Amino acid sequence: MNQNEYLPTKILIPFFGKNTSLLGVEIGVLGGSGSVAMLNRMPNLKLYCIDPWRHFEGHSYEAENSQAYHDNNYEDAKRRTKEFGERVVLLKMTSDEAMNHIKEKVDFVHIDGDHRYIQVNKDIQNWKTKLKPISILSGHDWQNGDIKKAVLEEFDMSEIKLGDDFIWYHIYE
Repeated sequence: MNQNEYLPTKILIPFFGKNTSLLGVEIGVLGGSGSVAMLNRMPNLKLYCIDPWRHFEGHSYEAENSQAYHDNNYEDAKRRTKEFGERVVLLKMTSDEAMNHIKEKVDFVHIDGDHRYIQVNKDIQNWKTKLKPISILSGHDWQNGDIKKAVLEEFDMSEIKLGDDFIWYHIYE
């Protein structure tokens, strides 16, 4: 089971319920397949989808790919999420920039954007301030040393749960 299936099916729905009205944030959208998986499985979810969809020299993972790659992914994300109308908000910006655009508290934040330690740490610090008291902070690529380091600086290992496809998450209750 990949993260697109695992996150909504094994984490979000069991915790919040399938039909609960939720407000979520996905950092790192790429072509939108994860966004669509969440929106399809949770009919009352409004999702902020944050991705700069641009080339960053010297960054790892998808960020270092060509601008054409990012442009294609942005078009894919727009096409795939169009059917969800106002339930999805695509924010073509960095997660730092998006902090100023999302004013309300959210039920969950899923971090799968810039994988560098400094940014994962910053995403955790920034976005935990936007979470409701009962909420979930999650991310992808637990096997990545930078991600693991940033997460373990915030949480004790006993506070982290691990799922399929290198998902990590923390439940605030």
